[in-house]
Amino acid sequence: MATQTIQKYYQAPIPAIIALLVVFGWQGIGHYVMYMMEHSWFKEHVFMASFFIGLIGSVMVWIGGKRPELGATLLGFAGGSLIWLAWIEFSFVYVAQDLEVEPIVWGAKETLPEYRVMLSSVGVLFASLLYFFSRRDTRCNMFMWIHRNLHMTPPGERTAVADRNISLLVAMETVYVTWFCYIVLLILYNPAFFGTDHPATFIACGLFAIWAVYLGQRLWWYQRVAPAMRYAIPTAIIAYNVVEILEKWGKIDEIWVQPGKYALQIGLAIGALVIMVALAIISPARRIARQSEGGAAPKAT
Repeated sequence: MATQTIQKYYQAPIPAIIALLVVFGWQGIGHYVMYMMEHSWFKEHVFMASFFIGLIGSVMVWIGGKRPELGATLLGFAGGSLIWLAWIEFSFVYVAQDLEVEPIVWGAKETLPEYRVMLSSVGVLFASLLYFFSRRDTRCNMFMWIHRNLHMTPPGERTAVADRNISLLVAMETVYVTWFCYIVLLILYNPAFFGTDHPATFIACGLFAIWAVYLGQRLWWYQRVAPAMRYAIPTAIIAYNVVEILEKWGKIDEIWVQPGKYALQIGLAIGALVIMVALAIISPARRIARQSEGGAAPKAT
């Protein structure tokens, strides 16, 4: 009876909304966590703290590899997010400090030294992406679209779905989509390439918005939280690029690095994220999509 009650409320678009709010909400809260680590929580030992936080993220991904689909997806996203924030971002912070890189004003707000250093990783990003793009086993919708339309089917056999390590795949997806979007934004902001007021930046902002809406309407019909979470990772991160650009233009305020001024808003956002994660955890692992009036036949999901 309890299961039927839960399934009743987890109809589309509820799984999509939960997944989008979890991933989108973390984008801002992650900025807040990083700011507080540097300026309050671990001010004197931030690199030691980041090492252990990244280690925790790695353990979460490892444990997720042995969990069912929903647990694997949530642990993969959480672990991948912590690995990005703690090990990757703070490695750039360390190098920026060691090289005494100064912040620079691109647009309405400063670009911090670590992000100037991050731009140097563009070659590693594209070189490693070549590996994932060339694998037949990839299930990235964008890669598969390119393969299909350019007749570039990679050689080899696909791994069976049951044999995939979902947690590891989700963690890597989180890291790579985040990394890719950071690099694109940094190239757009840098006046050596374009600049915040360049037409290319305005076009990119519009394209990000259109892309996010397109992905969002596809995500809207997902019937389960686990696959919705996996599809929400690129959807929400691409949508957050619009927020990042608007902040860079000074159109909206970046509340996450001003906890004294926006404590209430940040607290509400964290509370909402916790609720959404809880709703994701209790979501049914499997359900039967009911036939809507005049709609398609029911199917198992």
